[in-house]
Amino acid sequence: MFVDGAHLSGPYEGTILSVVALDTDDHLFDVAYAVVSAENVDEWFWFLTILRECVGGIQHVIMSDRNQGLLSAVPRVFGIENHSYCLQYVWENFLTYTGKVGIRR
Repeated sequence: MFVDGAHLSGPYEGTILSVVALDTDDHLFDVAYAVVSAENVDEWFWFLTILRECVGGIQHVIMSDRNQGLLSAVPRVFGIENHSYCLQYVWENFLTYTGKVGIRR
């Protein structure tokens, strides 16, 4: 399951938290979403707890962008062994870090 949050703009404020997954034909489908006040540890913990209750006892693998709220909430709800990181975000963070310390050319 892929989890992420997006900040809302316009007349509606807050953050939408969402979970999508791949079906057997490799198509994305929505699993769950919620609109919350902010993307923080408490809101992620609440959202993931409800998600875990809804999907039952199947084995879960959570893929995320290493958001600080998710880094704390996922291990508390699903366990650390079921959390992986999106390679795109890891690569972007690596490039940002190497640019800051002056080792990227």
